[in-house]
Amino acid sequence: MSLYNQLPLQWEFIISKLKSSVTVVDATSPELPLMYVNEHFTRLTGYTHDESIGRNCRFLQGTDTDPETVSSIREAISKKQSIKVEILNYTKSGQKFWNELNIDPIFNESGECTYFVGIQYDITERKYAEQQLKTAASMAEKTSRGQLEFIGKLNHELRTPLNGIMGMIELAGMGKVTEEQKEYLDLARQSGEALLNIVNNSLDMAKLGRGKMGVEHIEFQPLKLIQQIVKTHELAAMNKQIRLVCHADLNVPDVLWGDPLRLRQVLDNLLSNAIKFTEQGEVQLLVDVKQQSHEMTTLAFSVRDTGIGIPSHQMDQLFDAFTQSDISHARRFGGSGLGLTICKELLELMNGSITVDSAEGKGTEFQVTVPFLSTQSIFNAG
Repeated sequence: MSLYNQLPLQWEFIISKLKSSVTVVDATSPELPLMYVNEHFTRLTGYTHDESIGRNCRFLQGTDTDPETVSSIREAISKKQSIKVEILNYTKSGQKFWNELNIDPIFNESGECTYFVGIQYDITERKYAEQQLKTAASMAEKTSRGQLEFIGKLNHELRTPLNGIMGMIELAGMGKVTEEQKEYLDLARQSGEALLNIVNNSLDMAKLGRGKMGVEHIEFQPLKLIQQIVKTHELAAMNKQIRLVCHADLNVPDVLWGDPLRLRQVLDNLLSNAIKFTEQGEVQLLVDVKQQSHEMTTLAFSVRDTGIGIPSHQMDQLFDAFTQSDISHARRFGGSGLGLTICKELLELMNGSITVDSAEGKGTEFQVTVPFLSTQSIFNAG
């Protein structure tokens, strides 16, 4: 026989020394009075053994104790079921403390519930830390919203004089100018366009951050829209002596319902980037029907280039605001790093998605999928 089987265990002594509160309630009495509390319970609550025994545990509750939690405890006890809850209680001096409370019914050989054993863990520090995190997050969110409001208003103010400057540059270029002056005006126009692009992107980011950006469901012709988008970028590709190619699936419907403006904004950004980061070779825009039904048509767009590519370790940051894959690229090619962030946000608004596949020095491919309504009646019915 084992030596351990011969030694009588002093259960009450062991339980009394636990660093968790242990209570035993008389389940046979309607008042459910405390029959036993250990030393940790008295230290935590400030109530002595004699002050606690014979009382219902509700004496620990106070004005801020959650009534729903109390109701769930009472329901479990009435059904003789185990329960685990977090509850706010009060010490004898009125100080609040949080408990993780575990209650289990104890049945005798006849199946009668005779006791409820409660084990309580003091989680006050954890709850305090959670509250501090919530407060900090709330303050950060308010600060962020305020900053976005400021950015939005500031960029609205900047856009008006910038448009005026761009107009004056165009007017100056229409007059008689020398080759040197023409070069200066071209540089000024390029700088103005870059700055205007940053302002517009910042405005979009501010709108997205404040939840002010919406999407439309209007009729548009997808193939005609693609043709217009490609034509817009032909000159930039020609100036860099790279090919700009477009292939569209013949099954693309003539008419769809969605937001052509937001779709154009996404594809414009992707094509602009592809041309910007490609020194030789070509840029392709491929349009395919991914899924099609009577109600919905999902189009898949692919923008491929033979440009500088993206390092694999920087792919995860690609859609972060103000991020470019390499700071030297920002100096060489320009840009704020906001474009792809806006693309991702806009696509999420349209229930679409964007992914990227790239090999450094070989090129990049962005894949975009967007669902559109196949018939206007579906949208109107909703």
